[in-house]
Amino acid sequence: MYRLKKLLTSLLYRLFRIKPKNGGWTSFAPLKIVPEYTVDMEKGQVTGVVKHAEKAYLTVIVDVANKKTVTKGSLKGIRKYTKPFKKSHYIEMVKGEAEFLLENEKP
Repeated sequence: MYRLKKLLTSLLYRLFRIKPKNGGWTSFAPLKIVPEYTVDMEKGQVTGVVKHAEKAYLTVIVDVANKKTVTKGSLKGIRKYTKPFKKSHYIEMVKGEAEFLLENEKP
C-alpha cells in the first residue's frame, strides 16, 4: 500500500507538479502576560500565577510528585490581553515549566 501511494504521489508530481500535502500549520503569537513561578522544593510543587496590574487572575498549582494540577480563577477580565491564548494554554505552560524548574532547583 505504501509503495502504491509513493508511486502515485511521484507520478502526480512529475505530470502535473502537484506536491503532496504532508504538513499542517502553526500560528505564533507573542505572549503578553507571563506567569510568575514559585517553587516549593519540600512539597515538590510549583505555583504559577498569571497577574495583570498587580491582580492575580489565574493560579495553577502543579504537584509534580503526585502528578496533580489544581487551578483557581479565570482569564475573563484580561481576555483581550491574552488572546489568542486560553486558560488551557496557560495551564499546559505551567505544567511544562514545573518539571524543568524542580530539576534545576535541586542542589
